[in-house]
Formats: sequence, C-alpha cells, structure tokens
Amino acid sequence: MSSSDSTLPQFEAGTRLTPGRLGAEAYAEAIAPVFDTRLRDAGEQGPDLWIESFNIGSMVLGEAHMSQATFTYGRDARKVAATGLELVLVQVIVGGVDHRRTDSDEMIARPGDVCLLDLTRTFESNTADCTNINLALPRDAFDARDIDLDPLHGLVLRRESAGAQLLRAHAESLMRLAPNLHPDEAYGVGRATTDLLAGLTLGHRGEAATRAAAETQRARMRRFIDANLHDPALDAELLCRKFGVSRASLYRLFAPLGGVSEHIRNRRLRRVFDALSDPGQPLAMAQVAERYGFTVWSSFSRAFKARFDMTPGEARSLGGAAAARANGLQPASGALPDWLRALDAA
Repeated sequence: MSSSDSTLPQFEAGTRLTPGRLGAEAYAEAIAPVFDTRLRDAGEQGPDLWIESFNIGSMVLGEAHMSQATFTYGRDARKVAATGLELVLVQVIVGGVDHRRTDSDEMIARPGDVCLLDLTRTFESNTADCTNINLALPRDAFDARDIDLDPLHGLVLRRESAGAQLLRAHAESLMRLAPNLHPDEAYGVGRATTDLLAGLTLGHRGEAATRAAAETQRARMRRFIDANLHDPALDAELLCRKFGVSRASLYRLFAPLGGVSEHIRNRRLRRVFDALSDPGQPLAMAQVAERYGFTVWSSFSRAFKARFDMTPGEARSLGGAAAARANGLQPASGALPDWLRALDAA
C-alpha cells in the first residue's frame, strides 16, 4: 500500500486484505524477517491473519492479529543468525493470550501486558488468538542511553503496573495518529518513544544503584568490544586496562553473558557470519575467519555450527538471495521486510 509524501509509508498484508491461502502467505512473508510462523488446527474458514504497519523512520510501528487456528511463532538460533536483526521489539498485548518462552523463562501474556524482546536472542510463542501492537527500535538507540538490554529480554510488564498502562496508551495513540503523521514529525516521535521505554523499564534493570552502574559499565565495554573485534589483542586483560577494573570485577560483569571470553568469541562469530552471508564479500571463508582471529578451521567450523545451527558454507549460500535481489532478479517490495532491514542498518 503506497502513501503520499505528506504521510508515513504504510503497509498491510493478510487475510483481511486478501482472503484465504494467499493472504496467509502474504502475512507470513511480511513478518519473516522477525518470526518464523507455524499453524495447525485451522477451521474450515482458515486462519485469520493480518498486519498493518507504518515506517516512522527511527522505528517501525504495527498491529498484528492471529486467530482461528493454533499458531507458533518465534526465533530459533538459525533464524537469529540468518536475519541478523539487532532490534528491540516491544509488544503490547491488546487481545487474546500469548504463551511465551525465552532462553531463561516462561510466562503468559494477557491483554494490557507489555512484552520486550531482544531480537538477537531466541524466543517462541504459542497462541490461538492474539492481537498485538508492535514497536521495533534499533538496539543502538538503547546503547546510546547506556542501557544494558540483557536483563530486559523476555520481560513482561504486567497490565497493573503504571509502566504497562503508559506504554499501552502511548502505543494505541501512535496507531491512531500514524495514518496522518507527517514524515517531518517521525524522528521526534521515535526519539520520544525510545526515551519513554527507557524510563519506564529503569526499575526492572536492577534493584540497586550498584547494579545499574554495573549495567552501564558493561554496556560501554560491549560497545568497545564490537568496535575492536578485528584486534587480536582484544581480551580480558585489554578490557581491564582500558576500563580500570580488576579481572574479578570483569568476570562478574560478564557472567550473565557466559563470560567475557565467550562473549568476545560470539561477537566475532556474528561478524564472520555477516561477512560470509554478504554476497559482495570477495574473501574465501578461511580468510574471513582468520580476519577475526579464527586460525584453526576445524575448531572454528565447530564453533560456528554450534552457534548458528548451520555450517559456514550454508551461511555463505544465504547471500545468494540477496545477490539476486541486488541484480534485479527479485523485486524489492519496499514494504515491511525492507523497513526492518533498513532500520537495523541505520
């Protein structure tokens, strides 16, 4: 669905627009960058699936609905690797019930609850009837505010809380305003939304000021790590010198991420994955791995397979579809999947 220059880009897909199987396929394709979707036990009329989204520049806003079947949607390790989206997804439950599972917890979300997901982590949900308002924002927007997202993945703000009520009111207001929102207003709206979310989740990031300070320190260290993954000297000792902390303090900071060495290795593996799946990457797979410190192919290949549930060769083959699209063999839709990828690259 196109929009004029005076309104935001808008996209709609699903059975509300195209009844039957084609509408269900259009819905699955629209959300494919974020979730894989499976359904079963559909009635005679088939599933009812629809999504309506707006591109607000620094974020993507949308409302999605699933009913008349049993649905599973989520992100496994392969999906996380293949999409590479470094986004935060805020889901406001406005109807139905959602049974959710992250890598560390299980919970039930009900109307009025607000759920936070880090799309670099795994997640799965099961529902037979659910309507959500969704906000997708870049992780970098939270890093810039020294917010550590790790404790927030899978967090559910219950509907009784002031934070959930304010976020739901804000999301519903955005959905009402979006059809008539001018693009010049988009940046300010996105920034205000990120500030609101950051403020309302502050109390859930630690029970004391010392923990909040630790999360700020870890967020800064993670930014430094990401900027220096190519440096063979990047290790625990370098971080201790750079940030003036002891090894014991460093290890405590990174314990929630599996340890500092494990975190550095995982971020390097992620960088190798991105390079291998880039169709414009001229280097051989072994050269790419060596660039980020993996000099023994057999151990690198095992670590890569364990991390992403695919071989380096399979990751390289993922670039084929992107190459075909870049060469004009596949049309770009200019719609929701493209918005999410552009948002991630911003």
